[in-house]
Amino acid sequence: MFKQRLLTALVLIPLVLAIIYYANVFIMESVVLIIVAAAGMEWTKLIPLNGWLSKLFFILLLLFIVVLSSIWLNYYLVVGFLLLCLILLAVLNFPSSEAYWGHRFFVGLSSLIILPLFANSLVNICQYPHGKLLFVYLLVLVSVTDSGAYLVGKSLGRNKLIPKVSPGKTVEGATAGLILAMLSAGIGYFYFDFTLNYVWFLLAFITALISILGDLFISMLKRRVKLKDTGKILPGHGGILDRIDGLIVALPVFYAGFSWFFIK
Repeated sequence: MFKQRLLTALVLIPLVLAIIYYANVFIMESVVLIIVAAAGMEWTKLIPLNGWLSKLFFILLLLFIVVLSSIWLNYYLVVGFLLLCLILLAVLNFPSSEAYWGHRFFVGLSSLIILPLFANSLVNICQYPHGKLLFVYLLVLVSVTDSGAYLVGKSLGRNKLIPKVSPGKTVEGATAGLILAMLSAGIGYFYFDFTLNYVWFLLAFITALISILGDLFISMLKRRVKLKDTGKILPGHGGILDRIDGLIVALPVFYAGFSWFFIK
């Protein structure tokens, strides 16, 4: 499994970097919409939706909201942060919380909030000075959190984090992931040379922590419908959602914090 994950990463990383650095705005936005549409299609399994007509309507609605939410992104971010609070409560109280959030309407609605925020935050942050480098830094931050948690949890993990949601995740693994994230934040801080050092590290810690929550959230949704993976497109990783589960919630948080404190 790890070998497959590594090989897939070795293919994806150069492809992602090429798109980030060399694609123009139109191509980048098109790629983002394709990723969101693919993630949305996988989300239809989590709702679940049956029949191509209902799935097509859902994807078209999702893409429409991506465009519409870009106009009022700041207000939509507030809605997203409220949703994150509810997700945290749902994860901590699973499975009893499923009686409240486990209806198809709420599962579908959560994707119509999270995925548009992810898409617009990605496009917007890449338009900032050094924005493409910032996005690469964020990818590293989320990746080392996930990889550190996976490797350390698998080899040294003893205490389960939230076993009813994800039995494989451990306290030791999550701690290692957060430590690696802070080390990455230290490298990023010296590279970008921002003055608000305490805010930079606090934002990195919160972003890494939220990425773990995103991972747990998708795991909770998969457990609800008894799915191991949301797809099979990425060998060793599963589906698109399996790969970007932490990023889709971490990116809007990082974008909002960075915009508020570091953009004048």
